[in-house]
Amino acid sequence: MLRYRSLVVGGNSNGVIGFGVGKANGPEEATLAASRKAKNNIIFVEPFMGRGLTNDLVGKHNSCLVHLRATGLKRPLKGNPMVSEILKRAGITCCSSKSHGNRNPYNIVRATFKALMTHDSIEEIAMKRGRRFINMDRAKRLQLT
Repeated sequence: MLRYRSLVVGGNSNGVIGFGVGKANGPEEATLAASRKAKNNIIFVEPFMGRGLTNDLVGKHNSCLVHLRATGLKRPLKGNPMVSEILKRAGITCCSSKSHGNRNPYNIVRATFKALMTHDSIEEIAMKRGRRFINMDRAKRLQLT
């Protein structure tokens, strides 16, 4: 019996991204099933300054290891093409990636999503450290600088 499996990654390029895997008897039905699962499997990532990561991230699934390195805001996406495409869908345009181990598409997608789930925004990092985060515009208005 012939069955098809489809992997779908979708996002709005503004911090919302999801993926899904679907199986069916035909390729169109498998893609529809995968897109339904992608809509249910959504995560939210807040890009730093609208483009990058706040710190380096690591995700692991089975024997696949994905490193996402934060770079300057003027550097483009580099590294594994599949990871770069996932990051584009999430709205992250300044990042360097490296993948090790078994690099089949399913493992890469899952490892990348596990890495993105550990991403913290600047406000969350400040709260964990017990500090208050004030951006420079607000600090100037309050005459703190």
